[in-house]
This record gives sequence, structure tokens and C-alpha cells, in this order.
Amino acid sequence: MPSVPPPADLQSDLDAAHDTERTGSRETAMALYRRVLERGLENGGKNGGEYSGAEAGAAHDALARLLVGQDMAEAAGHALASWRLTPADPTRRSNLWQLLTHLGEAGDIARFQGRDDCVGLVALGNALRRDGQGLRAERAYRRALDLYPEVSFTLSRLACLCAEQHRLEEADALFLQAAERHGGRDAVTRTAPAFLASLREGPAPAGIRATLAEGRASADRPLVVYASCDAVYARKFLPTMVRSIVEDSGLDCAIALHLINPDAEAETTVASLTAAHGAGRFIILRETIDLTPLGDTAKTYYACSRFLVLPDLLARWKRPVLMLDVDLLAIRDLNPLLATSAHSDLGMMSHALKRLDIWSLLYADVLHIRPTMGAWHFLDLTRRYIRHFLDRGMPVWFLDQAALAAVHLAGFTTQAAPRLTVYPADIHSSTVMVDGEGRYWTDDSAYFYSVRATGGGQHAVDRLKRRAGTTADLKPS
Repeated sequence: MPSVPPPADLQSDLDAAHDTERTGSRETAMALYRRVLERGLENGGKNGGEYSGAEAGAAHDALARLLVGQDMAEAAGHALASWRLTPADPTRRSNLWQLLTHLGEAGDIARFQGRDDCVGLVALGNALRRDGQGLRAERAYRRALDLYPEVSFTLSRLACLCAEQHRLEEADALFLQAAERHGGRDAVTRTAPAFLASLREGPAPAGIRATLAEGRASADRPLVVYASCDAVYARKFLPTMVRSIVEDSGLDCAIALHLINPDAEAETTVASLTAAHGAGRFIILRETIDLTPLGDTAKTYYACSRFLVLPDLLARWKRPVLMLDVDLLAIRDLNPLLATSAHSDLGMMSHALKRLDIWSLLYADVLHIRPTMGAWHFLDLTRRYIRHFLDRGMPVWFLDQAALAAVHLAGFTTQAAPRLTVYPADIHSSTVMVDGEGRYWTDDSAYFYSVRATGGGQHAVDRLKRRAGTTADLKPS
């Protein structure tokens, strides 16, 4: 057992816990945070059975953070207790939403069976869904809503389950209820076919205002690789990403770079890339837009702007387009991957285990688009969806993937849907090894590496300078 200092006042205990956490002594810090909660109850400050002081909220927050990789259900319990103290706090609301979204693996059913607390019921519903037991999962979610109607986040879980079962109108109504209660990602998730139809029948959506400079040799290439980013990501990721396309992808392609509000350093980066790899093959879009009103949510626009212009680019180029997140690296020949979607309108990645959330149904990081009417109609409706929420001041992160999911699920219920090839999740490498000179080795079966898409990684992508081979090449000395 960790050694805990003798009791002091609550704030002193909290300060000691913070100091201990900073030293890396997690177990001792957790013991101190728990003592803050115990002593708060002993002091008689309660709110529905929970100590209501600021110290208790901070202790719950810290325990949720420290426990999330160790016991997500216990972490969610602390996040719930923290949220109950200040239900209007956006950070605590978001933390609880995230935990209730992700906890409960298929193997956890027995662990949560029989629990009647809110976290236990939601975890059981999630576990049952992951195990393919949708009916029992729905019963667990509905019981959580009956017993704890104030915890509106369960509406999201039930809505996603209904969407998975193509109960699209029912899912839409639940998303609207959730949006009214807690906003967030649910507020930009719609699944009613009538809503998608209204977007399709509405006026043409605005695209973007940008300049377009096309290299003379770009038109001769049979494929366009397209990436979009702001000035910071241009400096950080473009050199490695472009080098990987030129040297490792095996693609005969033009390279289109869409720069949003580029600064002098970003322009210098692009100039060096065109000089190194041949200016004629590059297509440069420069978009200037005032994003000051979006504040911290400007990153949503950076992710979505490419979809606002993509239908126009597809019509202009009349060639297949491979749209990639700018922090991706091609780590081997991409032609075999593109061949799998050569007879479809679109190729996109899906991760079945993430489908508890429909905004993770289809990923926006790799998108192979063929110049067909089916692909154009899909992308045009995606643009209309995104523009609908941007125009209403709702730049919620994951809006682009919420749009892809909604269009896929509900955009073609009365007409032939575009043909979609689903790429498996392991097109992304899960491992990268890097030496001091920036040479890197990845696993030999994947097509891409991305720190963000693989959930972390030892090094930022901008540390990776040149691919040296696969991890199988690293023989023990």
C-alpha cells in the first residue's frame, strides 16, 4: 500500500495529491484524492450523497483522469460524480460523455451484469452491443434512462444503437433530444432520411473562395493525391507526407495541396517541396478566410474545408482522387489498396469495433474517389450537410465524419446508393520505430502510418525523415 501523509485540511490534502501526481507517484496520489472525498463526507458536506465542495470536484476529476487507462468504469463513476456537482461545466460534461461512450468491452458483460447504477447499466449496454446482443443492450440503456433520466448522455448510446439497426427516424429523434440536453457531437448528428432529402433539395451550398495554381504536368497524371491543412500543419507534416507519396507510394500522381490561411513559413515549405519534387506535378489551392469567430473550434473548419471544395475539384479534374489527412505517411506501394476500390465509387476505412458511435462509422483520413456520378452525389450531399451546420455556427469536432456517416446511412434511402469499398482498420500501421537520425521502421502489412490515427505513437510524424524498412528488418543483435 502507498504511504499516505497524516491528515491535514481538505485543501492541503488536495495540494499534496497534486504535488504527488506531478512526481509520478500515481498510487499515492490516488490514495490522497480518495482521502479528500472521504474527509469531505466526514465533514458533512453532502449533495445527494456526494460532498459538494470544490475540493471534491477536483478530486473526482483527478481520479477519473488517473483511472481511465486502468479501470474505465471506475473513472466514469468519478466523472459522473464530478459532473453532478456542476452539470453546466462543459469540460466535465465532455469528459463524462467520452467515458460513457467508450467503456464496456464485449468481454465485460459478466462484470456489469446485475448492476443497477448508471455507469454499470451504460457499460453493460455498450458491452452487449459490442457482443452483438442489440436487444439486451437496448434494455440496459432504457433502464438507465428510466432510473437516471437526468443523465442525458445515455440518449446518445441508444441513438447510435438505433442508427446501427437502421431505425433512422427513431435515432434522429434521440439525437435531437440529446442535443437539446447536452449539445456536443450529438447536435451535428442527424439520421432522418427526410432531413438529408431536405438538404439535397435545398439551394446549392457555398464552396470556398480560393486561388488555384495547377502545374503544367499535373494534368498528365492519372491520379490526384489531395491533402488540406492550415499553416501550422503545413510546416509540421507536409515535408514528410509529400516525400512519402513521391518515394514510397508507387503512385503516378499529381499532388494537390490545399493551404488554409498560409503564412510565409508555410509558403517557404511548399516552395521547397515543389523545387525538390518537380513543380509541374503540384496543384496548389490557397484559401484565405477569417476564422477568428470560431476561436478554438477553427480546427473543425480545417478538417471540413476540403469537403466544401471536393465536389468541384472532382468535376474539374475528372480523374480519381486520393484524399489523405496531411499527417499520414505512405509506407509502401498504395496501388494494391486502390485496386480494391477501383470498381467502386468510393473507398473509405471503417472500424467495426468503433461503430458504437456512428460518427466513427466511416473515417475521413483516407478517401479514394472515382470520377463517377455516384461519388459526386455522395460528396455533394456531404458538403451540404457540413455547410448546414457551419452556417448555423456549429463547428463541432468530428462534423466531417458525422456527415459521412449520415449520408451513408440516410442519404440514399429512396435511390441507388453509391458503391462503397470499406477498407479495414489495419491499413494503418500500429507501430513505428525511429532512430536518432529520423530513420523509421513500420510494420510490413499496413499502407499508412499516422500518429493520430493510430492512437499515439512514440514520435510525432515530423520527427520521421526517411523510411528505412519494416520492423521485421530489425533483427536482434
